[in-house]
Amino acid sequence: MKHRYLLVNVLLIIILGFRGYAQKNIETQSLLWMRYNLGINFNENYKLRYEIEERVYHAPWRQHQFLSKAHFERRLNNNWNCGVGFTYLVQSLPHSAELDVTETQIELRPQLEIENKQKLFDRLSISHRYWTEFRFFEQADNSFDFSNIRTRYKLELNYKVSDKITFKAFDEIHLNIGNKIVQNVFDQNRYGGSIQVMPSKSLGFELGYFNWFQQKKSGTDFYNRNIIRVTIHQNINI
Repeated sequence: MKHRYLLVNVLLIIILGFRGYAQKNIETQSLLWMRYNLGINFNENYKLRYEIEERVYHAPWRQHQFLSKAHFERRLNNNWNCGVGFTYLVQSLPHSAELDVTETQIELRPQLEIENKQKLFDRLSISHRYWTEFRFFEQADNSFDFSNIRTRYKLELNYKVSDKITFKAFDEIHLNIGNKIVQNVFDQNRYGGSIQVMPSKSLGFELGYFNWFQQKKSGTDFYNRNIIRVTIHQNINI
């Protein structure tokens, strides 16, 4: 049953991914994401994750987004985790490296998460993450209006070369749900890989690349973003 379940998820990602790439109007962009990822472990079952990330175009250099995210996680039985969190996101508009920033827009996202991790072999593991976020966008009068629900599924493989080095590969699909969603039910697909190096259990870094393919509201136009992400990881045990 587990293998059938995995196969269905993989096929869903492939089908929706190819659906997006079959379209013609594609704008390609290059970005650099710089992230600080903090994990505070209260005990074996409870953890607080905090991320802060600056996202910029690097050809030419211009800010794209700024993100701050806090997430409280609880460990469950049978390799399951669940969590609740909140994301604060600032977008620099328009979404083009060639144009000057004319305005910024804040987005608020309460979110729910459930994740399952399985060990396939001695060094190889797989995880399934299901993520639901409720999106509120800033309006002209500084109020916030609910836009839609976005649900995400992420499949990730981790290969642990040693206690200090881990290779990762992932594919994640985002789907929009709501009355305001007309053309872009398929929001985006992300796939890529990285190498994580942890010289100590409390501090390390990660370097990765992923492709972010996103459908615009028109339904016929797309962003194809090539992203380099640099992450500093820090873990604190309380």
